Amino acid sequence: MLYSRALRRPRPNLRSILELAQYPTSPKVPLIDSSMAEVVSGVASTLLANLATKSFQEITLACGLKDDVKKFESSLRIINAYLIDAENKQAKNRSIDDWLKQLGEAFDDAGDILDEIEYEAKLNEVVKMYGSISTKVHRFFSYTSNPLAFRIRMAHKIKDMKQKMDEKIREGRNLGIIEQHVNTPAPEHNLPWRETTSSLPFRLCGRHEEKEEIINLLMNQKSEANGIDVISVVGIGGLGKTTLAQMAYNDTQVKANFDPLMWVCVSNDFDVKKLIQRIIHAASKRENVVDANSSLEYMISLLNQNLHGKRFLLVLDDVWNENHSKWDELRNHLLEAGGDKGSKIIVTTRSQIVVDIVGSNLSKKLEGLPENECWRLFVKCAFQEEKEEEKYPRLKQIGEQIVEKCKGVPLAITTLGCLLGSKSHDENEWRKIRDSEVWNLDQEETDILPSLKLSYNHLASEVKQCFSYCSCFPKDYEYEVLELIMFWMAHGLLQPTGEKEDAEDIGELYIKKLVSASLLQIEGDPNPDFKFKNLMTFKRLKMHDLVHDLAQLTMKESSKTRTIVQEGQQEASIEWISNKFNYLRVLHLRKHMELSSLPDDCFATMKKHLRYLFLRNCPSLKKLPDSICKLQSLLSLGLGCNSLQELPKNMNKLIYLQYLFLMGIKITSLSSMNIGRFQQLKFLYLFYCSRLVSVPSAVGRLTTLKKLGFYECQELVHFEDEEEEEKQHVNLNLQVFFILGSEKLDFLPKWLERATKLQYLSIGMTGIKSLPARLPMTSLEELSIYWCLEMSSLPNMDQTHHLQYLKISLCPDLYARYNKETGSDWPKIAHIPYCKIYDDDDDDEDDD
Repeated sequence: MLYSRALRRPRPNLRSILELAQYPTSPKVPLIDSSMAEVVSGVASTLLANLATKSFQEITLACGLKDDVKKFESSLRIINAYLIDAENKQAKNRSIDDWLKQLGEAFDDAGDILDEIEYEAKLNEVVKMYGSISTKVHRFFSYTSNPLAFRIRMAHKIKDMKQKMDEKIREGRNLGIIEQHVNTPAPEHNLPWRETTSSLPFRLCGRHEEKEEIINLLMNQKSEANGIDVISVVGIGGLGKTTLAQMAYNDTQVKANFDPLMWVCVSNDFDVKKLIQRIIHAASKRENVVDANSSLEYMISLLNQNLHGKRFLLVLDDVWNENHSKWDELRNHLLEAGGDKGSKIIVTTRSQIVVDIVGSNLSKKLEGLPENECWRLFVKCAFQEEKEEEKYPRLKQIGEQIVEKCKGVPLAITTLGCLLGSKSHDENEWRKIRDSEVWNLDQEETDILPSLKLSYNHLASEVKQCFSYCSCFPKDYEYEVLELIMFWMAHGLLQPTGEKEDAEDIGELYIKKLVSASLLQIEGDPNPDFKFKNLMTFKRLKMHDLVHDLAQLTMKESSKTRTIVQEGQQEASIEWISNKFNYLRVLHLRKHMELSSLPDDCFATMKKHLRYLFLRNCPSLKKLPDSICKLQSLLSLGLGCNSLQELPKNMNKLIYLQYLFLMGIKITSLSSMNIGRFQQLKFLYLFYCSRLVSVPSAVGRLTTLKKLGFYECQELVHFEDEEEEEKQHVNLNLQVFFILGSEKLDFLPKWLERATKLQYLSIGMTGIKSLPARLPMTSLEELSIYWCLEMSSLPNMDQTHHLQYLKISLCPDLYARYNKETGSDWPKIAHIPYCKIYDDDDDDEDDD
């Protein structure tokens, strides 16, 4: 599933996206080029995952295409096995590139065929549910929708695609590619792991405060009786983690307090026996003290001789190992060596998982260099003489712009500064570098993008694809976790392999892996009113500009426009009826748009492939075209249209919708859209729906619903009660429920009593007097109650075995009963680990 070439340029508007789709891409530097075979293999894996889903297998069976698809799948698996060898041989045989590019386009077409089959099956379901007799008769006699005609047409397309795959297999064999089922990449394909030393770098600027912080930890922190303090330095590649460790290591105070000092560059090879050998060599200051073929027992005896009774400092630089047992083994050997109680270990890493594994209670997350230190470092690299930059004011101005582009990453500054230093004082050359993308510049193995690409290489293949797709958003974009997950889902990147797996859970896992690898950074919650401590859904994420460059570098291109992420555009420049939208999977219009209406058929061309539609800020849009109801493949829909007073009457035909966001629209009830018909809905969020008065009982029958939220729906008065027969309905799967800013609401829905899996509950600024008496509490993990002046009691808290966080503020009656100092009912909640009861809007730092 691929994206438009248009997205290779940051911050395009919609017209430029469509124009740029025809532009050729820039050549890339072989040293840092992402393997085309690896990218195409990722696309093949996504296709195979889509074919393997239970839902798609049921569709092919119902359409009579099972055998045809199985044959195609067999050829696809063979091709995937060829890609392993192609990845190993690509560097030596550049003609393989053309083969891979053609293969990528073929996979792109195959994805479209699968989309078409899935869309037709979904449309048939909609017609069965809502179609009139005349509609059903018309479809039966139509060439495009008659089941037999459709099966024959699709069978031909699949057969053609299989033949194309078989042809590519033959071409691959002619290129010397063989079938492999185990990925054993040739050594020359991988970027080399750097070897670091304890010596200070020639050019050094900044990090003095961080150095003092590390030294204070080394000097003052006391180890436990049978432990060694581990100090971790974590951050993205190129930030200066190794440099900071070198600065501390070479400090005179540190040298006076530790002996021996040992520096071991670990990189990707966390072999315990080899590490012990290198630690022995570092401690004895001699090489070849112990042979690699010596027994582990003998090495441990030498380790004891070198460390016993000594207060040592060991730096393990550039650690990537995420295997807990390997770390435990090394730590145990170091403990058995009997070093002095004050011994310390410094670990530098890009991975938060490594920090957790080494059990570091002392972790320093490294940020970018301050602006003044960035400039000092740049001057040292780009100019030969002191104050020389003052002689060239125009070069200085260009240099300042280049430094700003580096966003505080010292290695990027050094890379570009040294490159400029070799260009003498040629103003044109400086401008070229300023205006070039970083990946188009010649780089050595130790420069910035090769360094960052090590983090990418370390990711699993399925996570690599998701990372690359982050480049579809502009630089400095503030992602929201759920938004990113829905985006990946739209491109088919999150395919559950088992019935109990959920795509959203897979997406959260991938985000955690990217955060752990320092390729994404958590910025906090978009709205402090409903922040949950352990819930990822509403977190905001940022990506460093240089990491974004890396994501663009690794992104596969397509001749078709797949994604439009638009950051502000005037209505006049949007070509809504365009063939360029035919294969669109994501349409995300986020910024303010002066749209008063949309063409009636504007969504008709997108109906087979569009899975993600967000009209985020369209205050003048008064009506949606009926063609939106044709988007049977739509999974995620967000409408932020303040003038929109009603939704199309056939919205209930979007029966496969999973995520629905209604923001600022003027509807009075959800009944008008037959909300109960959305039987695959997982997330429903109503934000500033100022005229919403009631919520139908049908919401309480949405058994797939996992997250439900209302924010600033000020006229919301009540949740409609269920009929007697509805109360016997099966339990709900609701996990998250929040309602904030509905002061006229005085009770919660009765169907919450069936939400036995509820984990997160937040209520604020409402007139609610009490929580439901039979509210399930056994699964609850976080409960927040804010500014509910009428609430006077909590339900029975005896069953709150999983409740970790309870926060109550601006609830005078609850404060009187439950505060720790004087509350008579404090003992009922005292068992909760994190329990804060405020009589005002106090908010400690530890709440963040």
